Amino acid sequence: MLRLGLDLGTNSVGWVLYRLGDDGEPIELVDGGVSIHSDGREPKSQASNAATRRSKRGPRRNRDRLLLRQRRVAHLLDGLDLLPDNEAARLALRNEDPLRLRAEALDRALTPLELGRVLHSFAGRRGFKSNRRTDGGEDGKVRKDAGLLRRRMAQAGVRTLGEYLWRRRGKGKTTRARLGNGLYPDREMVAEELQAIRDAQVPHHPEIADEDWDAVFDTLLHQRDLHEVHPGFCTLIPSKRRAYKAYPIFQEFRIWQEVLNLEVAQPGQDYRRLDPEQARRVVAELKSVKTRSFDVLFPEARVNFRRKGLDGDLAASALRSNKRFGRRLWDGLTLERQQEVVERLLETEDHAELANWLKDEFGLDDERAGAVASARLPAGTTHLSKAAIERLLPHMREGSLYHEAVEKAGLGHHSDLRGDGSLDRLPYYGKVLERDVVGGREDGRTDVERFGRVANPTVHIALGQVKQLFNAIADRYGKPHEVVVELARELKQSREDRERDFVENRRNLERNERLRKLVADADVDNPPPHLMRKLRLWEEQGPAGARVCAFTGETLSIERVLSEETEIEHILPYSRSLDDSMANTVLCMRSANREKGRKTPFEAWGGDPERYEQILARASALPHNKQWRFQANAMERLEERSDFLGRQLSETRYLSRATRSYLESAVHPVWVTPGRMSAMLR
Repeated sequence: MLRLGLDLGTNSVGWVLYRLGDDGEPIELVDGGVSIHSDGREPKSQASNAATRRSKRGPRRNRDRLLLRQRRVAHLLDGLDLLPDNEAARLALRNEDPLRLRAEALDRALTPLELGRVLHSFAGRRGFKSNRRTDGGEDGKVRKDAGLLRRRMAQAGVRTLGEYLWRRRGKGKTTRARLGNGLYPDREMVAEELQAIRDAQVPHHPEIADEDWDAVFDTLLHQRDLHEVHPGFCTLIPSKRRAYKAYPIFQEFRIWQEVLNLEVAQPGQDYRRLDPEQARRVVAELKSVKTRSFDVLFPEARVNFRRKGLDGDLAASALRSNKRFGRRLWDGLTLERQQEVVERLLETEDHAELANWLKDEFGLDDERAGAVASARLPAGTTHLSKAAIERLLPHMREGSLYHEAVEKAGLGHHSDLRGDGSLDRLPYYGKVLERDVVGGREDGRTDVERFGRVANPTVHIALGQVKQLFNAIADRYGKPHEVVVELARELKQSREDRERDFVENRRNLERNERLRKLVADADVDNPPPHLMRKLRLWEEQGPAGARVCAFTGETLSIERVLSEETEIEHILPYSRSLDDSMANTVLCMRSANREKGRKTPFEAWGGDPERYEQILARASALPHNKQWRFQANAMERLEERSDFLGRQLSETRYLSRATRSYLESAVHPVWVTPGRMSAMLR
């Protein structure tokens, strides 16, 4: 039986293959070595090579597209005899101010060459076409500037953008568009001006056919569609894409999940879950509001959620407002029809196209249709697909908790996602780690394009190296029966660093012994590592008798530490910081952990200034390396402080976990050992 040991680094993979006897003990060293590879980052700045290439490729592509558009327009105009045929005439025409010609084109007949000069000038000044999915809603900066420009044009009494800019130039004012100066035009303004020029000039140029006008305008105004970015894959049904949080069906699922997890204690009674009738009543109420406080839902009762209330249907509350659909029209739509509207809002890029569809389908006026098209819906995707939610909802409506509903719906286990080790060779990791990759599309030509990739370039490269190494070993010696993956060790240290660590380890041993004696008095023998970590964090959070939860202010007694009322929480979300160190964790109440979610303290409670100030005051009693993580700019400071060593250690730990899931598709079991194991053995 063969066992493969892997030591993963951001720039290397160390490996050893050895044979085991019948008793499971090593009997033969088969092979070993080290594979060295690039980590996909710039040596000095440690920025991603892909990001560096992309930052240079973007402007280059924009310039190339501008030049190509100008050539295409020039070719069309030249075929219509609207451009000069000699260099002298071109130089003379170039001195003509296109703004003046744009203004005069509305009232007099332009010569063919003047008309060509006007049309060609739009190839480089055609206005910004907003993508409503990515450029913000009603408060988008571009839309605000464009709206301000339209109001200024209306006050000036001008007919077109060109006429307005020509008047400004006559007064000695700037005409250059800059975001924030109120002169930023959108593509619709330019299209309206082109149509006005066409209407005014058609009688004077009958030789230009309608299809020729159309061809020039299509070339000037065309904008390529954005590449569609697909959501990740569903946790329960990996073949399905994740659902957007704005979907009405997900909003109902989320409400049911929170209500079913709710426990209420009436005065003088213990906490208990809601009965089916109470749950249905609360869900029905939440579906009709944006939020509802616990004081209204359960007067004089206590709840197990440490927040003021529950969110309702956030998507519906935005769309049923009086300035959009209105409550009567929106609530009168079927769930399928509401789903169709939300999908249109999420998928349609063009604001005007969406507004026209809303007017045709629902009879909305221009103002309401524009408001709906600009609505801000809940952002992001959930971990489940629409198909999975449709299978879970019926069981949750009957009172089943999420994990119970998963089992009843026949969707396996809600959290056990290990592979079965049945594959002979490792495929491209995107086929196995479907839940961790993004950007895959069915028409992709390569595995990366078809199945997607992890966003971290270092992990992407390293997983490819693991695949090559494992398959080469399998081809030469046969597939290993077991794999041991070692997590990152500390990088090479100086003598002084090692001595300092030795002293620190002695202190840790003494502290752990003291904590074990403390819990022994509470009848807890041999506390597990997770509980020891809770105790260590608890001890850091102030003097005995004054230790509190930083988020709620509740006292943390030893009884609470030993119970499930408290949990270890990452101050800065682990999914974004990849920081699992003690400096990024605190002991808090379980309810606060649920309320905070994957947010920083400021993101979770910054909207409530009074509570946030109280949290900052309590955080001031924590160690200094934790205090700054509660500040509003904590994530920005983390990026500034993340030097090469810290980033490399974080990426290696993440890589080890991803590698374990990856290897379990071909080998079972796969063990993961801590990085200090080798030092302990020595």
